[in-house]
Amino acid sequence: MIGYIIIIIVIAALAIYLKSPAAKGKRSEQAVARRLEANSLWNIKGKTLTNVYIPKSSGGTSEIDVIYITKKGLFIVENKNYAGYIFGSESNRNWTVTLYAGKSWYGGKKVNKYHFYNPIWQNNTHIKYLRKYLNDDIKMFSLITFSNRGDLKDITVNSPDVYVCNHSELANILRGIRENTPDILLDEQIDNIYNKLLPLTNLNTAAKQQHINDIQNRFNNMEVCPVCGNRLVLRTAKKGANIGKQFYGCSNYPKCRYTRNI
Repeated sequence: MIGYIIIIIVIAALAIYLKSPAAKGKRSEQAVARRLEANSLWNIKGKTLTNVYIPKSSGGTSEIDVIYITKKGLFIVENKNYAGYIFGSESNRNWTVTLYAGKSWYGGKKVNKYHFYNPIWQNNTHIKYLRKYLNDDIKMFSLITFSNRGDLKDITVNSPDVYVCNHSELANILRGIRENTPDILLDEQIDNIYNKLLPLTNLNTAAKQQHINDIQNRFNNMEVCPVCGNRLVLRTAKKGANIGKQFYGCSNYPKCRYTRNI
């Protein structure tokens, strides 16, 4: 009897975990890795690594979701598992996801909006620390991938070698890069990079938890605009009745004019 109870508890715990955001995120990252590995069938030697914890010079780590090492260079993937309409620009600190939440009491559409940190900026940070760790100016492509549940409605990207796409579009992007980019790495170099990065995927539980704690502390200490989700910055009034006094203003000014007195 006790054995059956234990089995039921284990199954229930597993079911809860599989429905959690963390588990869904892992499955989404693995889906990207499988699509990248399938690209190797097109006569391109490539190796993938997932959840790579790059050490930072200031301490702590920077986690890269997926790294795909090929003759064309390194593909650095930041994967997002959001559902809904996605809006964002490379120049904006925060992006927006909009979810339809049924009808309001007056019959109109009820919409929930959430802000998340610019994934291009996030991946730029990953790439910076990866370059330092490898001590190499090797060509790197920044791939921001969204699950197919996310509808990329208005995305603006200006930099070369930066791509934002759904999982279903990944093959076409890789095909275009393959056809228009010369080979720069030999098979031996691919193996060397892979072997150097592989140990960084095997962090112990304590180190992974510290990485999560560092991220939470960084965001908890960040002042965020409640209107647009961008960072609040300390400013000093230059005119008017409050001249000389400090206040918090939105970094997205003049598009957003939110202020808060200290």
